[in-house]
Amino acid sequence: MQFDDYRIRKATAADIAAVREMQARSMRTLGGRFYGVDAVERFLAQVGTMDDRVVDEGHYFIAIDRAGRPVGSGGWSRQRPAYAGEGPAMLPTALATVRSVFVCPDHARRGVATRIMALAEEDAVLFGVEHMRLAATLSGIPLYEALGWRRVRPYAIRLTDGTRLDCLEMEKGLVRNDLAA
Repeated sequence: MQFDDYRIRKATAADIAAVREMQARSMRTLGGRFYGVDAVERFLAQVGTMDDRVVDEGHYFIAIDRAGRPVGSGGWSRQRPAYAGEGPAMLPTALATVRSVFVCPDHARRGVATRIMALAEEDAVLFGVEHMRLAATLSGIPLYEALGWRRVRPYAIRLTDGTRLDCLEMEKGLVRNDLAA
């Protein structure tokens, strides 16, 4: 997908370092409005912003500017997030989790995350996903609600030192477009 000042494509292993750097900046700046500096830094050190396996799975997208720098990221996975605790490693075929949606602070509120989410949802439908869920950071809740996601319950990512990163579990049913078949 090509837009005026960026394009969106599937992420590759070669993108991971630059994407993580952008995500950390996003978490510190945009997430920092909702979480304390210590909580953000502990989250980045203990959990991180992205699991390499999500990129390997092939459903993770990045928005890059004209200079090739990441300005947004996000995708979906059937693999259970590491922060989600115990349970099966893989989700059922019809269920997926949205993972690691971040936007560079300089590109916030310009439609980058909206376009990445639309692409991720379209891609998920093509792979038989009927229902998606996510753990929204407090900064992301307004975006997801605007995109039709439903609040399920408060959720907290618990770090090994006892720090909590409050989130909101959200879900959305996907509608298969017959033209996509």
